Amino acid sequence: MTDTKTLTFSRTLAADPDRVATALTNAAARMEWGTPDADMVVLIDGQPDPAPGVREVSTCGPRDNPYVTVHTDWIEITPSRISYAETLIAEGDAFATSLAIFTLTATGARTDLDATILVASFAGEEALAEVEGGWTHTIESLSQYVA
Repeated sequence: MTDTKTLTFSRTLAADPDRVATALTNAAARMEWGTPDADMVVLIDGQPDPAPGVREVSTCGPRDNPYVTVHTDWIEITPSRISYAETLIAEGDAFATSLAIFTLTATGARTDLDATILVASFAGEEALAEVEGGWTHTIESLSQYVA
């Protein structure tokens, strides 16, 4: 059975939309703020620059054992919207997929960020809750990163 959930986040970020868009798409930036937990890492190495149709392969997990493979399929990158699908794989099996849609709206020197994340867990409700926790941490980290 597949468990699903829609997550929504709205934040006013202390940065202009260009800086936020760069933070959302730049690999080095995402390795800093994009971890699902403070004790984890995201490793993105030797991957093509994000663009519609590009697949990026990275790893994520505990600092001493980042065992989760992450496939990020970039869908849309515009000044006002960035979207991608992200599949999490452990031990050869996909256990969750998220479709992330970020809408960026300039408000003076700030950005209103609206994020809709459609999550599907193929490993039950526990994995769904873990993915939700990861997205919540990631959005908070992004807010701090661009401040």
